[in-house]
Amino acid sequence: MMSKHCPIYGIAIYADCLECDDKPCRKENIKKMKYNKITIGIDQSYKRTGITIIADNQIKKITYIDFKHFANNSEKRECLREKLDVLFKNLSYKSDNITVIIERIRLRSEGFLNINYIKSIGALNAVIIDCAVKYAYPIYSADTRAWKSKIVGTSKPQNNNYYVDPKKWPTIKYVCNLGFKNDILVKLPENTKIKKYFEINGDKYLFNDDAADSCCIALYGNLPKNQTTLKEEK
Repeated sequence: MMSKHCPIYGIAIYADCLECDDKPCRKENIKKMKYNKITIGIDQSYKRTGITIIADNQIKKITYIDFKHFANNSEKRECLREKLDVLFKNLSYKSDNITVIIERIRLRSEGFLNINYIKSIGALNAVIIDCAVKYAYPIYSADTRAWKSKIVGTSKPQNNNYYVDPKKWPTIKYVCNLGFKNDILVKLPENTKIKKYFEINGDKYLFNDDAADSCCIALYGNLPKNQTTLKEEK
């Protein structure tokens, strides 16, 4: 199917307008599309950045931006800036109450302090924060252990048959159980060089853990404030 540009969500969010319940292409519906609250969950990384939109307690879209075709981190940040600028601008028509949630930088990973990681993710975070501030959207960060504990219920590794890192499987399993399995599947080309994948009807797939994480981050950010440990970012 051919892609169409959605005047509200942008082409990066709705690839097929036939799947859109809001039908924003109908001008008479524009004024009826307001939501009381929108929460945008973002799981940022230089491999791909997951994005989930929750509107009035309903998951509207789980998607991601793939950075595999960019030569360096600078180009990836510029791509992210452009995509978020379109998304944030278009969502401004949907609600007057929009909040952005990102994953907080982990200062230590497996007991080690990785300065290069902190610098690179900090630069990526700055792009997201700047875009949110541009549209006056409050932006908060969620601690990884906090959102996993509250939403997924566990952060303990779990073995699986889908070649997913056991540490990432609980979140993917959770999102699949919510009914969004198809939203976090990545279809591989026939000539893929990736050796570990699973098949569905003869096609090759992997699970997108960044998209799955963004969903849970958005769900965590959508909880009442007294149930979270969110930290405001400026």
